[in-house]
Amino acid sequence: MPQQPRIFPDFASALQLSLEEEFLGDALFDALACFHEGKARQALRLMAEIERGVISAMQPAIVRHGLKLADPEGLYEEGRREADAMRSMSWADFLIHVDEDYPAFLTEFEQLFRLAPEADKADAQLLLDHEVALMNFAAAERNGDPNSIEILTAFIRRISPEPDRLLHNGTIERL
Repeated sequence: MPQQPRIFPDFASALQLSLEEEFLGDALFDALACFHEGKARQALRLMAEIERGVISAMQPAIVRHGLKLADPEGLYEEGRREADAMRSMSWADFLIHVDEDYPAFLTEFEQLFRLAPEADKADAQLLLDHEVALMNFAAAERNGDPNSIEILTAFIRRISPEPDRLLHNGTIERL
């Protein structure tokens, strides 16, 4: 059964959960990359970099709202456990998983955007856009688009102050 979107009572709680899940996603994609090769590994590393970039870009919002996020190490460990449970999933099955489950997250980010005070609209839009990038990549990849990876690298270029340091021939250089 596909993931179902959650309903949030207010912007701050939605933002907090969303950001904590970005930490989890970073670890998930990074760990999944170890179980794949080639383009799949490259894409998963880029997806992890997108999660890290979003976390970095959201630091002012975290401070502005006085959010007390869960311990990142615990979130990273949870992401690694989730990846381990998915280790036998093929790349094709992972892309189907994205197509089936990520629309719920998109709905949640749309809700976050609607709840956002005016001062937080740009941050909420960034969260929404990053999910769209992941979903658009998966759809393009499933459709055999040879340039699908560019969807991910374009988003990294958008959010990173030093994208060329992160991207080297479309792959991530570990900092």
